[in-house]
Amino acid sequence: MVQRVHIQILDNPIQVMFPDGESNDSVNNRIIADELKRDLFFFYPSVVSVEYIDLFIDDEGHFPEIRELLRQGAIKAPVILINGIPKIHGGIPSAVIKNEVENMISSGPTH
Repeated sequence: MVQRVHIQILDNPIQVMFPDGESNDSVNNRIIADELKRDLFFFYPSVVSVEYIDLFIDDEGHFPEIRELLRQGAIKAPVILINGIPKIHGGIPSAVIKNEVENMISSGPTH
Protein backbone atom coordinates (compact mmCIF):
# COMPACT_ATOMS: atom_id res chain seq x y z
CA MET A 1 0.00 0.00 0.00
CA VAL A 2 1.32 3.44 -0.94
CA GLN A 3 1.51 6.17 1.69
CA ARG A 4 -0.87 9.08 1.10
CA VAL A 5 0.55 12.57 1.37
CA HIS A 6 -1.52 15.61 2.33
CA ILE A 7 0.07 19.01 1.80
CA GLN A 8 -1.45 22.08 3.41
CA ILE A 9 -0.24 25.53 2.44
CA LEU A 10 -1.20 27.95 5.20
CA ASP A 11 -1.03 31.55 4.05
CA ASN A 12 -1.80 34.83 5.77
CA PRO A 13 -2.47 37.53 3.16
CA ILE A 14 -2.86 40.24 5.80
CA GLN A 15 0.75 39.70 6.75
CA VAL A 16 2.05 40.31 3.21
CA MET A 17 -0.01 43.33 2.16
CA PHE A 18 2.06 46.47 1.71
CA PRO A 19 0.65 49.96 2.36
CA ASP A 20 2.51 51.51 -0.57
CA GLY A 21 0.55 49.41 -3.07
CA GLU A 22 3.20 46.86 -3.95
CA SER A 23 1.99 43.51 -5.24
CA ASN A 24 0.42 41.11 -2.78
CA ASP A 25 2.52 37.95 -2.52
CA SER A 26 -0.48 35.96 -1.28
CA VAL A 27 -2.02 36.10 -4.76
CA ASN A 28 1.19 34.66 -6.18
CA ASN A 29 1.25 32.06 -3.39
CA ARG A 30 -2.23 30.89 -4.38
CA ILE A 31 -1.10 30.57 -8.02
CA ILE A 32 2.03 28.67 -6.98
CA ALA A 33 -0.09 26.38 -4.78
CA ASP A 34 -2.47 25.69 -7.68
CA GLU A 35 0.45 24.87 -9.99
CA LEU A 36 1.96 22.56 -7.37
CA LYS A 37 -1.42 20.86 -6.96
CA ARG A 38 -1.70 20.27 -10.72
CA ASP A 39 1.87 18.97 -10.98
CA LEU A 40 1.53 16.56 -8.08
CA PHE A 41 -1.91 15.39 -9.22
CA PHE A 42 -0.41 14.60 -12.63
CA PHE A 43 2.32 12.39 -11.13
CA TYR A 44 0.44 11.03 -8.09
CA PRO A 45 -3.30 11.35 -8.86
CA SER A 46 -4.66 9.30 -5.98
CA VAL A 47 -1.78 9.63 -3.54
CA VAL A 48 -1.05 13.33 -3.02
CA SER A 49 -3.47 16.12 -2.17
CA VAL A 50 -2.66 19.82 -1.92
CA GLU A 51 -4.80 22.32 -0.04
CA TYR A 52 -4.33 26.10 0.07
CA ILE A 53 -5.69 27.60 3.28
CA ASP A 54 -6.12 31.33 3.75
CA LEU A 55 -5.66 31.84 7.50
CA PHE A 56 -7.40 35.20 7.32
CA ILE A 57 -10.63 33.65 6.02
CA ASP A 58 -10.33 30.34 7.90
CA ASP A 59 -11.86 29.86 11.36
CA GLU A 60 -9.61 31.30 14.10
CA GLY A 61 -9.80 27.95 15.90
CA HIS A 62 -7.84 26.16 13.19
CA PHE A 63 -4.04 25.93 13.46
CA PRO A 64 -3.70 27.88 16.74
CA GLU A 65 -0.02 26.96 17.18
CA ILE A 66 0.85 28.13 13.67
CA ARG A 67 -1.12 31.35 14.15
CA GLU A 68 0.71 32.07 17.40
CA LEU A 69 4.13 31.45 15.82
CA LEU A 70 3.20 33.81 12.98
CA ARG A 71 2.06 36.47 15.47
CA GLN A 72 5.33 36.17 17.39
CA GLY A 73 7.36 36.42 14.19
CA ALA A 74 8.98 33.03 14.83
CA ILE A 75 7.95 31.85 11.36
CA LYS A 76 6.83 33.52 8.15
CA ALA A 77 3.85 32.68 5.97
CA PRO A 78 3.26 30.66 3.95
CA VAL A 79 3.73 27.60 6.15
CA ILE A 80 3.84 24.18 4.47
CA LEU A 81 2.49 21.23 6.43
CA ILE A 82 3.05 17.74 5.09
CA ASN A 83 0.78 15.18 6.71
CA GLY A 84 0.10 17.70 9.46
CA ILE A 85 3.75 18.39 10.29
CA PRO A 86 5.19 21.86 9.62
CA LYS A 87 8.09 21.37 7.21
CA ILE A 88 8.75 24.69 5.45
CA HIS A 89 7.91 28.34 6.05
CA GLY A 90 8.44 31.62 4.26
CA GLY A 91 7.83 30.35 0.73
CA ILE A 92 6.55 27.56 -1.47
CA PRO A 93 9.65 25.86 -2.92
CA SER A 94 7.99 23.46 -5.35
CA ALA A 95 11.17 21.44 -6.01
CA VAL A 96 11.77 20.89 -2.28
CA ILE A 97 8.15 19.88 -1.71
CA LYS A 98 8.19 17.48 -4.67
CA ASN A 99 11.41 15.93 -3.37
CA GLU A 100 9.88 15.49 0.09
CA VAL A 101 6.80 13.85 -1.46
CA GLU A 102 8.93 11.48 -3.52
CA ASN A 103 10.96 10.52 -0.44
CA MET A 104 7.81 9.84 1.57
CA ILE A 105 6.21 7.77 -1.18
CA SER A 106 9.36 5.76 -1.86
CA SER A 107 9.84 5.01 1.86
CA GLY A 108 6.48 3.22 1.96
CA PRO A 109 3.65 3.42 4.47
CA THR A 110 4.28 4.41 8.06
CA HIS A 111 2.98 2.21 10.85
